Amino acid sequence: MGPGNWNLYITGISHQTSTLEQREPLQINRNDMARANATFSDLAGVKESSVLSTCNRVEFYFTVNKREVPFELIKTFYENFNGLDISEMENLFYIRKNKHTAAHMLNVASGMDSMVIGENQILGQLKDAYSSACAVKSAGKVLHHLYHQAFRVGKQVRTDTEMGKGSCSVSSAAIELLEDKVKNLSSPNVLFIGINQMISLATKGVFRLDHGDLYYVNRTVEKAKTFAAAYSAEGYGLESIPKLLAKSDIVISCTGSEKAIITGDMLDKYLESNPNRKLILVDLAIPRDIDMAKDFDPAIELYDLEDIKEHVEEHRQKRELAIPQAQEIIDRKLSEFTYWFEHLRYEPLYNGLGETFESIRQNELSGVMSRLSPEVKEEIERATRSMVDKLLQLKVRTSE
Repeated sequence: MGPGNWNLYITGISHQTSTLEQREPLQINRNDMARANATFSDLAGVKESSVLSTCNRVEFYFTVNKREVPFELIKTFYENFNGLDISEMENLFYIRKNKHTAAHMLNVASGMDSMVIGENQILGQLKDAYSSACAVKSAGKVLHHLYHQAFRVGKQVRTDTEMGKGSCSVSSAAIELLEDKVKNLSSPNVLFIGINQMISLATKGVFRLDHGDLYYVNRTVEKAKTFAAAYSAEGYGLESIPKLLAKSDIVISCTGSEKAIITGDMLDKYLESNPNRKLILVDLAIPRDIDMAKDFDPAIELYDLEDIKEHVEEHRQKRELAIPQAQEIIDRKLSEFTYWFEHLRYEPLYNGLGETFESIRQNELSGVMSRLSPEVKEEIERATRSMVDKLLQLKVRTSE
């Protein structure tokens, strides 16, 4: 690529531009991340790339030739990856370029772009995304630098401001929501479905409640038992869900399953066997774990990520006081990255122009130098190298 003939982009969809239903088919399972990164990096024109997929966003960071159209690359990716046609979803995707791409990632890392402002989980998810890209060697010089700057920003914002204090994850926001809903319940029993960071955070939040027994369910029974043991609880396999529903007052589910874990038929049978029992379901998964309409039955209350989003909006002001201080950190680190990035973007050696000029110089002199004395050869070498250096410097200045 010639100087300035490439750009750094982020193209994505998030909770700010789409609904849960719209994002669901675009999610990329953790187990498919390596294939996703490899598939995207193989697209024509893409030089570096990394894919970030969380419950609230799917984003593609990449450097690419100027002639490539960012959304067309995303569309081609989904066609190649899972046969999905997203042509009609273009208006849901945002596109940022160069400095604005970096600004976006720094805001994401700091939690400023999260559903819950300042939430901590996104920083770990960014690190996972970076590790996945590194594993298949799709990240390069630009993304290495950008990700590490983002990690620094995320850490400093949470250390030096109030942004990361208190409840600052989707799981903890879900517990805040539950606190309002379980005031009339005495020591509710809680069933957790899935073993992962979200469930771990939710468990810690439940300990703020006056809870009863805790049950843990996972596809792998041993994993559920090991996790449950840390909380003096019992672990079970998925087949135990129906009987555990009858013993539970609250269910918190977050798995990576592509199919519903709790089905309508399962809930019908639960209602038949437990006509006078109330049940609260909290679905933190995407795709969703619970296949149920919210007006399914008055005895069952269902809350999902959309409900948590509404709850977060109501409590948003509590965290907004730290935004100006966090923004100062982001702006300072963004300036550092932008200075480095702009020099790299027009750096002749990085773009291959230096090698091209040097090749031309040597080819032009090859037929002449053999007939010259060593002293004259040295003078011509020095003069032509100086000329190439000045031409490169001139090219950089005019490109800027």
